[in-house]
Amino acid sequence: VYKSGDTVINVYRSEFAGTNKATALTWTVGDQIGAIVQALKSKGVTFERYEMPGLTLEGDVHVGYGMKVAWFKDPDGNILCLAGE
Repeated sequence: VYKSGDTVINVYRSEFAGTNKATALTWTVGDQIGAIVQALKSKGVTFERYEMPGLTLEGDVHVGYGMKVAWFKDPDGNILCLAGE
């Protein structure tokens, strides 16, 4: 178990590790999404692009329905998400 501020993260071993094809973890980052995406890209992170009704791409950020989201994968293939406004 890890704690950061008011957030607690429980990490555990599972026989199903690496089988999730959906988003495994989302960080809500508010209006900082663009800056965070650029910072991660500068470190070599590649962002995913998904065709989703109602969402358009602005660079690596999917935009629509009052939200902005960017997905990327960790080295084990887990799908991670940044969500902003």
